[in-house]
Amino acid sequence: MSDEWFKCKIAPADAPEDGCHPDEAKALQDYYHKQVSAEEAAQALTRPIESLENSYDNLYRLWGLLIDALMELPEREISHLVQLLDAIQRLPKPNLTEKQTGSAPSEGSLWRGLPRFSHMWADEHKQDHWRDTLSIKDPAKRAEQRAKHIRKARVEARLTVANIGGIPLDWGYDCIADALERRNALLDFEIPAAAEWIAVAGNRLYAGAVDGRESWALERRRDFQKEDAKMSTERWSFWMKRMEELCEQSKIEVDAARAAGRDMEALMAGSV
Repeated sequence: MSDEWFKCKIAPADAPEDGCHPDEAKALQDYYHKQVSAEEAAQALTRPIESLENSYDNLYRLWGLLIDALMELPEREISHLVQLLDAIQRLPKPNLTEKQTGSAPSEGSLWRGLPRFSHMWADEHKQDHWRDTLSIKDPAKRAEQRAKHIRKARVEARLTVANIGGIPLDWGYDCIADALERRNALLDFEIPAAAEWIAVAGNRLYAGAVDGRESWALERRRDFQKEDAKMSTERWSFWMKRMEELCEQSKIEVDAARAAGRDMEALMAGSV
């Protein structure tokens, strides 16, 4: 990855809202090159925000940089970026007594839980109409969109497991239910994405099935399941069966479906 990537993220001098602070880009660049630890990078990345009078209202600039990094830097960097985000949300409370605004959290808890991070992620990567924007005629473009969709699921699952940024487990249930309970699911996109959630967050997902966890993601009626907000082992078994059916009926994403089916069966058997 060229260092130009980091330079391109810096906001123009006349439009500071259109990018990040130069020191934030430099801190992330140093971390990318393994010149500083996650803790050191976290302190350097957050310093420009903490110096502002309206710190809380400018979080979006830093979150935008880190969200782009999660989706655009080489995939090998995802785990390192998750570590960095965890280091940020573990930072001590800055003294913002004189900088609080009406929208700021109480007691100066600027970094705990990464406020607004999940909302910004959703605004950028969770549009309901994403299927309508896919390229059908250009195979190369479609392959690029597919890779992005799968990576999005991988990142979300990792953030959920690490309890970072308020990314909910519901997104995993939504992803899997859309892939396995809709007649018109885009199998080449949605089966690998569901498989990512199962591979990364399977323990959490299956625990929810055992506990009868309620999820808004399951409230919506789909083609193959009744409207039911509760996750269950019966639904998990249905998902396993659907994975098997897709392996038999279609050559599309057989490997992903088989891998997900094996993971699901192992979780149900208690061997994971």
